[in-house]
Amino acid sequence: MVSLFVFLTGYTLNKTFYNNAYSALKERLTGQIYLLMADRELNTVNPQNSPQKLSVDILNHDSGLSAYITQADGTILWHSSGSDPRYLPPDNPLIYGKIVHGKKVFQTFTVDDKDYIGLSIAIFWNLNKYQTPLIYHISDDLSELYQIIDSYQKSLWSHLLLMSVTLLISLFVMLRWGLKPLRDVEHEIKAVEQGEQALLQQDYPQELQPLTRNINELIRYERQQQERYRNALADLAHSLKTPLAIIQGQSFDKQQPENYIEQIDKAVQRINNIVEYQLQRASTTSPSPHIQYLKLEPVIKSLLDSMKKIYREKAIHFTIQITPGIQFKMDEGDLMEILGNLLDNACKWCKNSINIEVTQDSTQLNIIIEDNGPGIETEKINTITRRGVRIDELTPGHGVGLAIVQDIVTAYNGRIEFGSSDKGGLKVFVSFKL
Repeated sequence: MVSLFVFLTGYTLNKTFYNNAYSALKERLTGQIYLLMADRELNTVNPQNSPQKLSVDILNHDSGLSAYITQADGTILWHSSGSDPRYLPPDNPLIYGKIVHGKKVFQTFTVDDKDYIGLSIAIFWNLNKYQTPLIYHISDDLSELYQIIDSYQKSLWSHLLLMSVTLLISLFVMLRWGLKPLRDVEHEIKAVEQGEQALLQQDYPQELQPLTRNINELIRYERQQQERYRNALADLAHSLKTPLAIIQGQSFDKQQPENYIEQIDKAVQRINNIVEYQLQRASTTSPSPHIQYLKLEPVIKSLLDSMKKIYREKAIHFTIQITPGIQFKMDEGDLMEILGNLLDNACKWCKNSINIEVTQDSTQLNIIIEDNGPGIETEKINTITRRGVRIDELTPGHGVGLAIVQDIVTAYNGRIEFGSSDKGGLKVFVSFKL
């Protein structure tokens, strides 16, 4: 673009100077021929005997000008001192064509490999009471004009070349300086990719702040996605423990093989449901608005049947207080994750007794689960919902169950609280707004 701009600029300036130089030369020749017409007096008897010297010496040997006066047939009546007839403009339409008074004709011609420009003007003079057409000619050597144009072109293109080099250097410096923030962004992105920093941290110009802000948001979103899928894998592994424990705890009875097959089928179906549910949770961040109302009692009884099979050696006594027909707008998988993890923890830590209470009023749904186990120290209660945190490292587990419960309860705008049970164990209180 810079080269094209310089070329077009040079071409335009050169063309303009060339035309102006020629126009100035033509004006000078016109002025000279008018002086010649004003100074030249013809002899009315014999025009050829007119004086050869002008009153003002406007034509000299050093000027390069040659002047002539001819008749309509081309006969030279007068010429300036030292003029050569070869410098008379050839093929002049005023001589060999129709003569028009006052008409000017410019033409260029070559003599001895040198270029000349000529001007001819036809004038009718009253000689002996007759209109006699005379043609005034003046010609000039173009060598000086060509030298001026050549000198101007050299000066023009050298200055344009210097200007273009200066412009390119200036553009390079400006682009280097102007694009430095983008290079800084590139370096920071590489640092983020290599794990050297978490986000773009530099203070960028206002024009780049929307870009860097969007990049940071994209980085945060991708990390949230990675964290979500990582948690989903952990949640899936944790959720599969219950049906796998059921399968592991089944014993084959030759007398009633159908019971064994039925329990295995139920556990496998439960595994399929858990996988589908966890995959759905991994791809969504909030519950679907099209969830139907779910009856809580059948879900709770199904979970209690599973817990009895898993912890049958403890012979746990379950006390249930639930209003028949109570329901809540929640996904069945979410409810089973909440109650399944809470009941599993209660069964794991209780001595032999667990109380479950589900109530509902006009504003909220309340779920309370209590056990008679050792409970949790008050200062540690607020840490048990963190992923990977386990109060007792000797007890088998992964430390993600209560974190899953916390995530789901939060997604439904509910709240979960932990306290001490009247039986001495842990009391979990979960509530959802209706």
